[in-house]
Amino acid sequence: MTKTTRLVSIFAVAALLAVQLTGCAKNPATGGTSFTGGFTEADEIRVGRETHPKIIAEFGGEYGTPELKRYVDSIGQLLAKTSERPNLKWTFTLLNSDIVNAFATPGGYVYITRGLMALADNEAQLAGVLAHEIGHITALHHARRQGYSLLANVGVIAAAVLGGRAGAELGQVGAVSLLQSHSRDNEYESDQLGVRYLSQAGYDPRAMAGFLSTLRASSRLDAKRRGQSPDSVDRFNYLATHPAPIARVQRATNLARKANVKKPITARKRYLSKVNGMLYGDDPDQGFVRGQEFLHPKLRFAFRVPQGFSVFNTPQAVHGFGPSGTRFIFDGGKPYLGSMTSYIRRVWAKKLRLRDLEPITVRGLQAATATTRARTSGGNVDLRLVAYRIEKDIYRFTFVTPTERTAAISTDLRRVTYSFRRLGAREAGRLKPLVLGVATVRRGDTVSGLSQRLPFPDFKEERFRVLNGLGPKDSLRAGQKIKTVTLR
Repeated sequence: MTKTTRLVSIFAVAALLAVQLTGCAKNPATGGTSFTGGFTEADEIRVGRETHPKIIAEFGGEYGTPELKRYVDSIGQLLAKTSERPNLKWTFTLLNSDIVNAFATPGGYVYITRGLMALADNEAQLAGVLAHEIGHITALHHARRQGYSLLANVGVIAAAVLGGRAGAELGQVGAVSLLQSHSRDNEYESDQLGVRYLSQAGYDPRAMAGFLSTLRASSRLDAKRRGQSPDSVDRFNYLATHPAPIARVQRATNLARKANVKKPITARKRYLSKVNGMLYGDDPDQGFVRGQEFLHPKLRFAFRVPQGFSVFNTPQAVHGFGPSGTRFIFDGGKPYLGSMTSYIRRVWAKKLRLRDLEPITVRGLQAATATTRARTSGGNVDLRLVAYRIEKDIYRFTFVTPTERTAAISTDLRRVTYSFRRLGAREAGRLKPLVLGVATVRRGDTVSGLSQRLPFPDFKEERFRVLNGLGPKDSLRAGQKIKTVTLR
């Protein structure tokens, strides 16, 4: 690039930056000015309205009786009225997903999953989650992210102009760092706003910190089930969009101490009555995890994983985690009429260099398998691809193992491969979903004793404590209401 060309480019960047910097708006939540890149309230409403049906479809649809939906909506509307944007048309949706999640989209759309509702211990905790998500919308976080994305792009362009390839790479790192740091700041700001709305609505402001503690305990348990260190959830990563859980708990606790609410509402009894009988865990339409087996009564197939593997079901795929970094993804369902080896070579893995591609038969089903190797940031991994046909539909495993562990784990992977089977109509008909129940602790009941009744193969006591918001040393008292999980 010549000096003249570079100067012209610099001026072009400067002009672009000047244009983008005009896109500022008053922040309703803070009273200050926020850079939004020209993203208006009308844009917010349009994006939220267009995204809404896609989110519902992605998460398995809405969940709950009309009464339960009204209950969630009434809490959200009460909190929204205390916010700086009370006239926005707010929509609160309960999603049919066991994943513990809550999020907001522009224009007043707030979502929570039934998995999150199952984890919350009282109405104030649910209100704290909704208040946090309302904070993202009132503080224009979606619009501000749009603005910072524009700034980040300008930074990448400028770095490339000024510094060639090295400058471009540095610009990309800077752009990521800018966006992620603002994401973390947004979470802290939403926690602060959430405590404000929670308090103004009359709820116990300590509920947010309480639920964040439960979320942290749940994340630590999930890490253990995946064979990872539970302490990993508290490690700060500058590329992470959310602050470390322990940091958020501490900040929320400090915010609650400053709030002054007379006779704060917790409403635990009312909340437990609402979640009693709610579907828990997998939806029958998405298949069940039962011990070491995954069974899909609707699609009529099943497979088993060895001891030491944990299985997590989502609407899109089944994820498995085994020893020494082994993992798998199971998905599929799309039709294919050619040979199984042709499917792997021409459709599924046509851009990969395959080895050992061959047809196999698994319990009378046509199947095929192949291997390949890939390089990741954590080192080389081996991939084994396995595809099966049930009538016209294809189902498939992707097994991933660290190269140095492939030989040691190969027998276990072979067992998973050949465990895949058709599910008989009678067996499928006997499968029942899990539901959330509410029970009263009787004299002599203990955490250890009650937890053994849970229909789970592992970590029963830890699951019980997380479900009921109990710390590692908390005990039960006679007359106390607790959540349980039973077969419907």
